[in-house]
Amino acid sequence: MSEVPRKYKKWLVISIPVLAIFIAGFAYMYEYTSTTHYCGTTCHIMEPLYESQLHSAHREGVVECKDCHLPHDNFPHQVVYKGYSGAKDIYKNTFAEPVVLHTTTWSDNVANNNCIRCHEAVVARIQIEDGLLCIDCHRHTPHGQGNQSFGSETIFTSIR
Repeated sequence: MSEVPRKYKKWLVISIPVLAIFIAGFAYMYEYTSTTHYCGTTCHIMEPLYESQLHSAHREGVVECKDCHLPHDNFPHQVVYKGYSGAKDIYKNTFAEPVVLHTTTWSDNVANNNCIRCHEAVVARIQIEDGLLCIDCHRHTPHGQGNQSFGSETIFTSIR
C-alpha cells in the first residue's frame, strides 16, 4: 500500500479533530436541548407547561418532555423531527402570535405513538374507533387546562 501524500496528511490532521469536536458539540447540544429543564426554563411560552408538568404524575424525573414529544422509532427520525419542530416553533413565535403553541398532524401522531409506547398494556384493552388518537380525549395530560388537569366529563370507553 502506498503512503498518503503529505498534503492529504495535513488535511487529515486538521479535519479529524475538527470533525470530532463538531460531533461532540452536536451530541452535547442535542442532549442539553432535550432536557425538561431546558424546555421549561429557556422559552417563556413553555413556562406554564413546565410548571404544570412538575405537579403531575408525569413530573420531571419520571417522564421528560422528550419522552412524549420526540419520536422514539429511530434516531434520524428523532433528529429531523426535533429540528423541524424547533425551527417551526421559533419561526411561529417570532412572526406570529407568540403565546400560542401550534401542533401539527405530525406532532399529534408523535405524542400519540408515545402514549401507546408507554401505556401499551392499558391501551391494548381499549377499543378505539373512528381514528381517535389518545390526545383527542387526553389533550391536557399532563399539562392541564388552567388549574384543572382533567375534564369533568365522564368518558366511557369500551374495554376488550
